Amino acid sequence: KHPKAYRARRVNFAEREARNRKLGERGEEFALEYERYRLGAMLRGDLADRVEWSSREAGDGLGYDIKSFDAVTENEHFIEVKTTNGGKYTDFYVSANEFSFSKDRAGQYSLYRVFEFRDRARLFTLDGAIDEHVILEPSTYKAHF
Repeated sequence: KHPKAYRARRVNFAEREARNRKLGERGEEFALEYERYRLGAMLRGDLADRVEWSSREAGDGLGYDIKSFDAVTENEHFIEVKTTNGGKYTDFYVSANEFSFSKDRAGQYSLYRVFEFRDRARLFTLDGAIDEHVILEPSTYKAHF
């Protein structure tokens, strides 16, 4: 096996973070409108009116972005949204908190993958715990004493 190549590069992290945050917010709004439409199409306007953009109203850290409902059982359904301008299978990041929440609430959880956002936004869903659908690879580490 060859040693890993290490390359220097200049990255404006603040600019990249701002761009990613804006894209994420726009993707969440797209998913929120889709979720309201979905429930309305199932003749559940009563539930569509109760769909909540939780990450905007309460802040990050909940483990999901949108609180919606199952049209049949009326149970809460939690949605994490991951958005990219790239293609359907573009890699994305998942926090430990998001992963943990998806496992704890697998029966009430979906990840909405919004892709090709800039060109013609589309989405697909991954229902249940995140690790049932994708390979999770550690990419950062928390160091503590």
